Amino acid sequence: MTDETDQIDQMVADVLEGQSVAWPDAWTARETLELVLRRVNYHGVAGLLAERFALLTGWPGEVTQPIREQAVGQAMWELRHRAVLCELLAALADAGIVAILLKGTALAYDLYPVPATRSRGDSDVLIASGDLGPARAILRRLGFNGQAADGGAGDDHALQEVWSLVGDNGMEHHVDLHWQLLNSPALRDVLPFADCSANLIALPRLSSSALSMDRTRTLIHTCIHRAMHVTAPYFVDGETYHGGNRLIWIHDIHLLAGALTDAQWTEFCALARQKGVSAVCLDGLVAAQRRLGTKAPHQVSQQLALPARHARASAYLLGSRQFGRAWLDLLAIRGLRWKLTYIKARALPSTAYIRGKYAGTARTPLVLLYVRRIVDLLRPRPDRSERR
Repeated sequence: MTDETDQIDQMVADVLEGQSVAWPDAWTARETLELVLRRVNYHGVAGLLAERFALLTGWPGEVTQPIREQAVGQAMWELRHRAVLCELLAALADAGIVAILLKGTALAYDLYPVPATRSRGDSDVLIASGDLGPARAILRRLGFNGQAADGGAGDDHALQEVWSLVGDNGMEHHVDLHWQLLNSPALRDVLPFADCSANLIALPRLSSSALSMDRTRTLIHTCIHRAMHVTAPYFVDGETYHGGNRLIWIHDIHLLAGALTDAQWTEFCALARQKGVSAVCLDGLVAAQRRLGTKAPHQVSQQLALPARHARASAYLLGSRQFGRAWLDLLAIRGLRWKLTYIKARALPSTAYIRGKYAGTARTPLVLLYVRRIVDLLRPRPDRSERR
């Protein structure tokens, strides 16, 4: 990234931290204004900035107006999406299915004063693997259409799938249905469903049926999710990115760290070490401290920095590129038949999956997309957040 991009990112982070930030006098070029808007969009913080307009000293209307419009659009989507979620969660609860909200939606209705300021394009829901069939039937009954998220590896190794609903107004709603918290065979023992459902908390601002993991486990999961994307790609408005430093993710860590009690911090450190993700959690907290001034008890860093008895999960998340992760996942799969199925799904996924993964490529020959898929698996691990 350029120095100008770094400066923009720091300005945005300073505003999130509560500082008044003046617009640089030299930033008058159209290209610079557009870059600021692209970075705000990439970081997913338009709603948070709109709440802090008083801190945007001298920011031009060409920047603040699109931010305001995006925040209003997020709020409208949130109203519709909340209604869709409430219906789904009520139906799952009526069927006796424990549905655990994850990531953005869980945090939006737990720690964000205004849920719409936690931008996201979907809601992640975790269920027990034994409830997969009934949950799918409920989603279909409510008008959702499902698509495998693995390219054809099967339920035992896909571990999640995407369900989509188009509302009467044409607005799209997506639910990522998980039956394992982390979409990686190598990480199946990190926070299994029994752990995730052990200390559930209610989210009454969303609905009487809404549940989430407790904040201790949510912070661990948030740090892991950030680390997953150091290598794994993610998409913002059709653009492919890699890296774990999106400010919305770091802001999640910031809010969670500020909400934990002393007893929860003790549990957090013990659980992170037990699960082999202490280095991942320390990395997330350090990133939040650098960007947003996040504070944690001094002993937390000391505990997380202690040598771990096993740290395979941290090595997977922080030290591997895509091919290395795929290899570790393959080793974790039992049985030659399932290993071969997994290899085929990773290298040559279904046509629907490959078209969905590379949005905006409807006219690109399919063979070129499969080549791109293999190149992505073999590409070097990026050192920073960057667009691809």
